Formats: sequence, C-alpha cells, structure tokens
Amino acid sequence: MIDRTRRTARLRTSAAAKLTSRSAFTRTALLAGVLAAALGVAACSSSSGSSSSSSSGAAASGTSAAAAPKGAPIKIGVIGSLTGAQASSSDQGATVAPAWAAWVNANGGLGGHPVQVIVMDDKGDPATAQAAGQQFIADGVSAIIVSSDNLVSAFDSAALAKGIPLISGSANSTDWYTKPGMFATVTGTVPGLASQIAVAAKYGHAKKFANLYCAEIAACAQAGPILAQVAKASGVGYVGLAVSSTAPSYTAQCLQLKQDGVDYAQLNFTTAAAVRFVQNCQAQGYNPTWGSSEQAVGPSFATIPNLTLYGPAYSFPSVANAPAADQFRSVMEKYATNSNWREGTASFTWDGLQALAQAVKEQNVAAATPVTAANVMAGMYSFKSQTLNGELANGVTYTQGKPLGFTANACYFVVGMKGGQTTAPAELTPQCPPAKA
Repeated sequence: MIDRTRRTARLRTSAAAKLTSRSAFTRTALLAGVLAAALGVAACSSSSGSSSSSSSGAAASGTSAAAAPKGAPIKIGVIGSLTGAQASSSDQGATVAPAWAAWVNANGGLGGHPVQVIVMDDKGDPATAQAAGQQFIADGVSAIIVSSDNLVSAFDSAALAKGIPLISGSANSTDWYTKPGMFATVTGTVPGLASQIAVAAKYGHAKKFANLYCAEIAACAQAGPILAQVAKASGVGYVGLAVSSTAPSYTAQCLQLKQDGVDYAQLNFTTAAAVRFVQNCQAQGYNPTWGSSEQAVGPSFATIPNLTLYGPAYSFPSVANAPAADQFRSVMEKYATNSNWREGTASFTWDGLQALAQAVKEQNVAAATPVTAANVMAGMYSFKSQTLNGELANGVTYTQGKPLGFTANACYFVVGMKGGQTTAPAELTPQCPPAKA
C-alpha cells in the first residue's frame, strides 16, 4: 500500500525500488508532501533491450465461435516493473495483458478491431522507463496501460504531450491525481490510506492499531499523521513504529507491540521483511491480526501458520465470488501462459484494460477506421459513474481537462488471508466512507 510526494518522493521511490519485494509499503511510502495538505480531508472520508512485445493473437488457446477480427488493429502499450526488486508485486501485467488480448481477439476484437499489446519493462530504472515511453510513442500506441506505476512520472508528460491517455493499473503516483489525461481506475491515495484504519476496525475488530512503516524511506513516516488522525476519529488507538527491512531480528519490536497492547499491526514495509517480522513475533507468543493490502498479499504470507490478515484492496481480489472476478479467473485460466495472475497488480492491470475496452466501445469506431489515442481519450472522458459492471469499487467519472484530485475514488474492496488462503471478506461489495452530513 502506498502514497507519494512528487519530485522529492520520486527520488525516494527510486530508493524504495531497491528495497521492495512484493511491496507492502508502496502506497504508504509516496504521499509525503501531499499528506499535510490532505490531513483534514482524509479524516472525513525503451530501448529494445528493455522491451518485450506480445502479439495478442499469438497467446490464444482454445477456439471461439466469433470470427477473427479483421479491422484496423489497436496497439496498446503496457508497462510495469517486470524485473528488479519490485517485480514480485509489479510484474503480473506481463501475464495478464497478453491473456486479455488473446481473449478479446478470440471473441471478435474490440468492435472488430484486433488488439495488440506491447509489453515493456521499466526495470525499476527511470531512464529505462523514459525510453519505454518514447518507444510507445514511436510505435503509435492508442493508450498506455500502466500496470505498475513505480516510474510513471518518467514518461507520462511525454505521452500526454502527444495526446496519448494513460490508464491505471496501480495508481500510487501523485501524477494520476494532478494531470488531466491520466485515468486512475482504483481507490485514490488519501481515502486509500484512511481505509487501512477502516478495514482494521471493521474486519480486524482492532482496538489498537500499529503502523509498522519502513525505516529506510523518510516518506513512509509521513503517513503517520493521517493514520493517527483517522484512528482517533474512529475510536481506535494508534502507535507508529519504524521497521528496518534489513534488521537481523524483530524480537524487540514484537515485545514492544505486545506490551503496548496492539491487537492489529499493519505491515507497511517490504513483504520479505514482513514475513520475518510475523514469524519473529509468533516465536515470542505475540500474534495479533495483521494488516496488508491487495498488491502485497502473496504466496509468502500463505506459508505462515496461524496467520489472520486483512487489508484494503484498491482493485478486486482474484478470489472474490462475483461475476467480474469469475470472468477474470476464467480468462486467465484459459489464456494465461503462467500462473502469475493472482493478486499483486494482476487485477489492477485487468481494470485498466477493461476500462480501455469500454472507452473504445463508447466511441463506436468503425472496424475499418483506426482507433486513435484521441478516440480512447474521448471514450474515457465519457465515463460517468462507470463501474465496469461491478468490477471497480468506485463509479469513476472523468472530466475533460481536469485532474482527478486526491480525494476521488474513496471506496475499496477488502482482501484477507486465513489458513494459508487468500479471501475476499466482503466479496465485491464496495466499502465506502460514510457520507458527510
């Protein structure tokens, strides 16, 4: 889960990339300078070497009664951290996007237009990300799906200058909320941070919440004031504790949390270290309910016995019992070339691709006519309370020429883990802050 700043936070994000493995702190680490201004609101509520291209039809398996699409093709750029320290929670788009494209093409394309995804790896490196963005522009993509946005600021301005829309994917960078033409489909930053407390209280029945944040990055600590204020307003006790991802032992911290009476501990730091933290605490006889997020939940947590965990899901959990999740699983099981599509950024990427498909549908471009970036941009701006048939936690609305704003998209889903299994405690029922009186 994460937050952000802008340029200062961007530099810190580069440092974060070297520390993260299935990042549990992404959203909590980036808000930095935004937090102080948002405090009151929150309480209320490429070079060729770095790219891999995937032709959508090549991955298809099985047959379909639909005729193969023969219209003008749509090129779609997809970018994320496919390699490097953040890859474990950021590389799922490389599995999801080609599978989605194969499925779409097996069923007639988008209004008769075949789709082709061009998948690029930012490698956790700003220069590589910038080069990938330039390659997308040269390739003539109609949109860029940012499956993981660790380095989106390295290329978004260049894409927007060419009129190319960017659609999330994960949306942790402040750019999603300050730049027109960038379309966040998931829970917003400030309400997303506040949702940690809401999930802890409602699903974890927390009486005292601990924000265990990354010690290595100054921005992580700056989430504390918002969390403390929201906790107070919710009647939940709060403590904050810096945790080093490289510490040899967490015994002292575990004993401190036990002494402080913390019954819900939010793991806002790298997951590899979080797993060791939980194991150290269990060895000391301390095993509260733990907090995480959809992007961070993964196989490493499933190996821990007697673990109960909850957290906000800014995109839908893949295990949810609902038509949108059923469709996602069905497509992945048939068309994905590997199993790396559960949690992480998988459903985030799917959201972005489905939003693009809806935008193209809204424009109703004739099959023989190319679908342009301008068509996709106009289609996205036509969204009014669009949930993609319940797939999104929020009914998203985009206004031409205006940025989304930090407090938009306040609702979220919930993810959990118990008995080594990922769960969706509320299925796909959006969890929303109470309306203001």
